[in-house]
Amino acid sequence: MDNTDIEYLRTRRIYTAVFHIALFSLFLYLLFSPETQNPVGGRSGHMRDFSEDWTVNGAASVNLDQFAAADYGGSATLSRALPESLDWNDQLCFTTANLRFTVSIDGVEVYSFDRPENLTGKGYGIAYHSVNLSPEMAGKTVVIEGESVFENHKGGRLYQPLIGSDAGFRYFLAGRNLISILFSAGMLFVGVMLILIYAFLPKKQRMRREIVSLGAVAFIIGLWSTNDTGILRLLTGNVVVDRVLDHALLHLLILPLALYISANTKERQTRYLRMILALTLLDIGCFLLLRYGFGLDMAWLSPILAAYYVLSFTVLGAMFVSDSRYRRRNNITVERKLSNIGVAAMTVSIFLDVAVYFMGVRSMQGRGFFMRFGFVVFVALIIIQTIRWWITDRTSVNRDRFVNRILQYAVSASDPDTSIRAMLEYLCTELHADRAYIFEEMPDGTFDNTYEWCREGVTAEIGNLKGLPYEGVVDTWYNEYKKSNNILIYDIEEYRSVSEGMYNVLKPQGIQTLVTGPMEANGRYIGFFGVDNPPPDAMREISEIIRLLSFIFAQLVLHRDEQKRLMRYSYYDAMTGCRNRRALEEFEKQRLDPAKPYGFVMCDINGLKAANDTLGHEAGDAMIVDVSQSLMKVFGADNVYRTGGDEFVAYAQREDPAAFEADMAQLHALLAEKKRSAAVGAVFRANGDPDYKKAKSEADALMYEDKRKYYQGRNDRRGS
Repeated sequence: MDNTDIEYLRTRRIYTAVFHIALFSLFLYLLFSPETQNPVGGRSGHMRDFSEDWTVNGAASVNLDQFAAADYGGSATLSRALPESLDWNDQLCFTTANLRFTVSIDGVEVYSFDRPENLTGKGYGIAYHSVNLSPEMAGKTVVIEGESVFENHKGGRLYQPLIGSDAGFRYFLAGRNLISILFSAGMLFVGVMLILIYAFLPKKQRMRREIVSLGAVAFIIGLWSTNDTGILRLLTGNVVVDRVLDHALLHLLILPLALYISANTKERQTRYLRMILALTLLDIGCFLLLRYGFGLDMAWLSPILAAYYVLSFTVLGAMFVSDSRYRRRNNITVERKLSNIGVAAMTVSIFLDVAVYFMGVRSMQGRGFFMRFGFVVFVALIIIQTIRWWITDRTSVNRDRFVNRILQYAVSASDPDTSIRAMLEYLCTELHADRAYIFEEMPDGTFDNTYEWCREGVTAEIGNLKGLPYEGVVDTWYNEYKKSNNILIYDIEEYRSVSEGMYNVLKPQGIQTLVTGPMEANGRYIGFFGVDNPPPDAMREISEIIRLLSFIFAQLVLHRDEQKRLMRYSYYDAMTGCRNRRALEEFEKQRLDPAKPYGFVMCDINGLKAANDTLGHEAGDAMIVDVSQSLMKVFGADNVYRTGGDEFVAYAQREDPAAFEADMAQLHALLAEKKRSAAVGAVFRANGDPDYKKAKSEADALMYEDKRKYYQGRNDRRGS
């Protein structure tokens, strides 16, 4: 990782911090905005509070926000004088809950509200009303005669009376519950997105059940809590849909919640799910029977719903306890901290709402004020934990599948180099690391990075990591390998106290986390391999994989070395180190590109026989080595071939004749410096030539011409 990458990461962190600060600031503004805290006025069109000084049944004076018909035997007559000044756009706006009523001004009925019995019973919940006013009504007395819709005279409320426009009233209602609406709509959106994600996931994708069940939980909670804020009724005015959603959704919540919890247990016993299903069917059956068989209003069946929740949570608690025992017996650890916090938040919020309900607090609109936020916290934490589990699941690769795949790479190619590189690519990609690499011990006792694979965007380091010393650097790891057979670095800064030398090697590469293991062969370490910057939560799993691959990588390296030795015997000349005739034939068949410019050189040593006869074969061998080294220095070791006892050929990969001529001049200078003589024939194909045999024939003719000149006047062509 270079300075550009580091600067990019710093910039990204700054932008991320600014984004979160801005988002949090927006949330605080919405929460504490004057219009949210007190929407009367502002954009609401200067709504006037009209809740004080109402007369009930001609006697008591009350604030309508505290009024309930049940306190007056189920019915009451409310009256108050209208303001002394009214505009043509003014309306008397207010909210009712399970109340039928008529509105009269100076004895003239101007508005009435009643609804027939619906699917859920006689109750029709919260409703919003706007009564038209006019300037001539100023100062007149408005009378509201209200009655609870229930036969037992329970319930029946009228509250939030305001004078202003209908649009302003709706803005006031939305602003009053803005935070609840935002949370509820956000939860609904999350549920829909999770269900859509499930629909597009492959069938074999793990955690599909968790995703769809969690999506169903978030969708149900989001829809119920959104409906409970009154925003759907405010937008549509539909009573039946509002009441059906209000009563039906909570009966459908427990089953997907149980499916999600069951999918994340290790014991995976279905008896608890069967019990939850039975309780759900029993609960729904009781509601339907009592409602449509006996005609009871669903508003009075809440104790059955409460009992259903208590029994269901008891079963879910038993599922947790049983799974915890199972995990302890089998030594299985599962991170559940976030879900436990979510369950605690949801439980506390439910108890707060129950307490508020029995205390008769009427200042909160709708039921489940605290439960709504408790459910939001619960689902949000569950989603975060599920994402963490999903990431962990993807990085905690199934060992059998992973190792089997690695073995396929190891045996699929005849060339060990190809197998090693393919294995490193798979290792790095599958483990979500930045780099995968191998270091090998060199003949001088230092260590070189010999193989490397980097994910896209990561700077390669193989060219920089050569000659690592054993003392003070690698010896630290070798000592740790003897203890644990691998090394896990979770924080490079903390590792500095362990090995300052290795820290100085790792830190400039941008390494923060690391897992590495040794390569061992014949009872000794021959190097090490590992991955840089894998996900910290997957490092334990990765360390086991590294341990399993240690032997495989070591054997591939040994096989590669053996293959190189065999290849050297097959394709290289043992005396000179340059390639042999077999290598030349293979090059000309498979690797030579006749479309590109190239030069061809033929070389025959002068005076070799005389040196062998008069000075001995050691002197002749020295001549062969000197000439071959001169050729390899000019044209490269991989481009020089020994085709006979004193004959060599070379290919020069040059783009223009001038560069080739410079090579030839350098060759003659080197031969003269070594006091060696050789006949040389050279041709250059500026435009390439597929008929390389013709080029060889021309070079051969030039070489023999040079040879003829060298021996001109001598009786023996091979004499001194």
